[in-house]
Amino acid sequence: MHIIGQFLWIFAAWRWGDWRNWRNYQSTLLFMIVFSLLYDVLSYNYSLWIFSDFILPTHTLNSLAVTFIGFPCSVLLFLSRFPKNNRIKQLIYVSFWVVLYIAIEYFFVVIGLFHYYHGWNIWWSALLDATLFPMLLLHHKKPLAAYIISVPIIIFYFLFFNLPISKMK
Repeated sequence: MHIIGQFLWIFAAWRWGDWRNWRNYQSTLLFMIVFSLLYDVLSYNYSLWIFSDFILPTHTLNSLAVTFIGFPCSVLLFLSRFPKNNRIKQLIYVSFWVVLYIAIEYFFVVIGLFHYYHGWNIWWSALLDATLFPMLLLHHKKPLAAYIISVPIIIFYFLFFNLPISKMK
């Protein structure tokens, strides 16, 4: 199912993404990839969520598919279609993407392919997504500021969910 989802992201990015100007979005695509991989490394033995599937048999393989296919495609779509000069449309647009990510996650939870652990739940995912999309915009415009602001956010999640250092490899 996750594989089908990745093909849908590829199709959407191919159809509606701004491929001619992909270099304008490259650093933000990499920003998203880096933080996804950072989560996977830091929480390898203490996951807050896990993907499962019947095609790709492990969370790691599914997470890599999402990290290197789904996230870059969705970031390209998000940034390349972002409305200019209208705060109301921008707020609606960001809200749409937060709701879209949550709806996709909820669908995978309902069909049993996404699982929560250690106190994480869909509401935490909603908060993370509501932080994620403004951070992507910030990174697109001011990358250094996005990296600086990301550090306390990561520390918050690390401490709040008691990600134990002893569980890290």
